[in-house]
Amino acid sequence: MTDFWIAVTAIAGVVTAVGTAVMAVAIIYTAVVAVRTFEASKSDSRAKARPVIIAELKRELLSHGTIMLVLRNLGASVASNVRVTFDPKPPEDLSQLGSADMFKWIYERYARPITTWAPGWSLSNVIRAGQDELLPVNVTISYQGPDGTSYSDSYSLHPDHILKDTMSTPSKTDDPIKLEQHKLAALQALVRTIRSD
Repeated sequence: MTDFWIAVTAIAGVVTAVGTAVMAVAIIYTAVVAVRTFEASKSDSRAKARPVIIAELKRELLSHGTIMLVLRNLGASVASNVRVTFDPKPPEDLSQLGSADMFKWIYERYARPITTWAPGWSLSNVIRAGQDELLPVNVTISYQGPDGTSYSDSYSLHPDHILKDTMSTPSKTDDPIKLEQHKLAALQALVRTIRSD
């Protein structure tokens, strides 16, 4: 009978050792998952809080044919040490560009880094006036987030995306005065909607 109890005790010891080993593996696995979850949460938090500076082309609605280059911080935090570069690159001597060349003003504006760029802040320049030719342009924006993380975003801007835009007008009239009255009524309705919010 003592052999029986010795065997039971030995088996209980083995079961306890195996259970302890399984628990140790479970604890290590839980720790690894917790660390990965923490890292993912930290990365997600950084992504949500980072600055995001974009470049886009927009029509200037009140000036037919005019296209604006707009740079805007859509992110949730301040960007610092913002550098904007272009392809095609500016000439060595910007005075080679005439005063009527919109790129002269754009190149001059972004020649030096911008120290800080707040969320929601935007800068715009006329990139095309009237019916001037506008070729595709690549804009690269490099900057740092508040935690020192470096970001670089490139945008390939093609004028066809803006210039080949289509729209419709009320087909009830060809009379320009009536058409302007329709536009005014729509604008007044928009103002009422904005005020009611």
